[in-house]
Amino acid sequence: MCIRDAFAKQSKLSSWRLEQIVFKMSEKCMDFNEFLPYIGELGAYQKRLLLYMMPFAFMFALIYLAQIFMLLVPQDHWCRIQELEDFPKAKQKELGIPKDKDGVYKRCSMYDVDFKLHSNATSANESWATTKCRDGWMYDRGQVPYETISTQYNWVCQKDHYVSYAIAAGFVGSIFGCLSLGYVADHWGRIPALFLANACGLAGGLLSAACTNFYTFAAASVLQGWSYDTCFTSIYILTMETVGPQYRTLTANLSLATFYTVGACVLPWIAYACNGWRTFAVLTSVPIIILILMCLIIPESPRWLLSVGKVEKGLKIIRKIAKINGKTVPEDVLVAFQQCSEVAYHEEQLAKKYTLLDIFKSCRMGRIVLILSLNWMIIALVYDAHVRIITNVGTDIFISFSLANLAELPGGLIPLVLMDRTGRKIMLFTVLLLCSICNLLASLLTKEWDIAIAAIFGRLCVTIANNVGEQWAAEILPTVVRGQGLSLIHILGAAAAVLSPFVVYSGDYSSSLPMKILAGLAVIGAVLVLFLPETTNVALPQTIEEAETRWQQKFWFRKKKL
Repeated sequence: MCIRDAFAKQSKLSSWRLEQIVFKMSEKCMDFNEFLPYIGELGAYQKRLLLYMMPFAFMFALIYLAQIFMLLVPQDHWCRIQELEDFPKAKQKELGIPKDKDGVYKRCSMYDVDFKLHSNATSANESWATTKCRDGWMYDRGQVPYETISTQYNWVCQKDHYVSYAIAAGFVGSIFGCLSLGYVADHWGRIPALFLANACGLAGGLLSAACTNFYTFAAASVLQGWSYDTCFTSIYILTMETVGPQYRTLTANLSLATFYTVGACVLPWIAYACNGWRTFAVLTSVPIIILILMCLIIPESPRWLLSVGKVEKGLKIIRKIAKINGKTVPEDVLVAFQQCSEVAYHEEQLAKKYTLLDIFKSCRMGRIVLILSLNWMIIALVYDAHVRIITNVGTDIFISFSLANLAELPGGLIPLVLMDRTGRKIMLFTVLLLCSICNLLASLLTKEWDIAIAAIFGRLCVTIANNVGEQWAAEILPTVVRGQGLSLIHILGAAAAVLSPFVVYSGDYSSSLPMKILAGLAVIGAVLVLFLPETTNVALPQTIEEAETRWQQKFWFRKKKL
């Protein structure tokens, strides 16, 4: 159906006026990307959205990372021996705990003797029989000064796998959350998805504070995991869909670079001040109520409303954007855009309803999405492993965790400054390669703070990769399946991140093994980047067909100007 015929059927305008509109549009319908300059590509309205993103980014850090400080186990812990509790701690270890070949006290063994008969001994006899811990454990409170769920219920030694499984449970929840809330984002709207995600985060966080065993805690972790990453990505997508292409990098990275960093850096000190994991769980969950209330005042994405045929609601928000931005849209342009939006929607409805399966019917888009997904899986796994591994390098947990999370600030600002200059492809390729080098270096060093510094630089590189990859995926996927597509990618990323605690705790077999694994994965991710299309300064595709044409990109770093 041509535009003139569509206008004639659906518009009450005179034929002369209709011809004038069609002439002004040069016989071509104006899509949202072309219309956006009329209402402002980064005006007061978009800046308001950017401001709204800040508390969501801050709380995203707390939702995502709080579990680490509820599950912490001091590296130094030993069997509690009731007969020796009247002795100083050093004496208890000297008499009751065997050492390994490196002279380090074993965490899960004790001497199996009658200590009353050896109360006058100054040291243990290595020939004494040993047994597993019988009376619980002692924990070095100098390393973790408060009670965690792991120390309260002794998730160590034979139960040390509970920690990994509890973390993995959160990512299992994330898989189901991305799947269900991604559907909500595309069919009900970005704001309902944002509301439901944060409601899950609130419920899961509060329930975790009441847990008394592993199974209830794992269930609460699944519910809380249901919220991420949608508790932030919904407003992230909404903002990305409302700004011009040249401002996407700014809006995508500023909130993560600032408020996510602040949240991640203060989190360990909140845990330290709470002096108990239950109080900490409540304190990091209750502020989510503010985010849920904010969902009631944040407008829906006009781009999404137009894409699903809710043109009147979309135009209402568009008029609001223009008013707040101080723009006046010519009435003929607004009418023409309305008609085009209605025609585009109806033609799309008559043609087909898009699902993720439609992407894979296109050879090019299917290949791109598969590569994009695999690359994101690697980034998600490496990133999450870096977040957690810093607590295992032997330095002060609270200081090193805060320092490592400071990498989030330059990790967000560097893409802000460089990504539009270098392009997405060359930047992501470079930082993944540098991440691999840092990881390899950390695996070869021996001093604790040297390892920590190399790990922090690796964290910086994978943080940049995470921010670039997040924005790149949103730019490659067309509007009609962007929510579903990002959800699929994040589902696969969450599935990969399930393995991260097991990568981290592979250090129990070899201290350098985790970093070597991460180095290899980062190299694979860098190679995959070379097969993805460049999107710098390219308008977001609306349909799968548009994306299919737009991403006729060649290998390596060439940019296709569109």
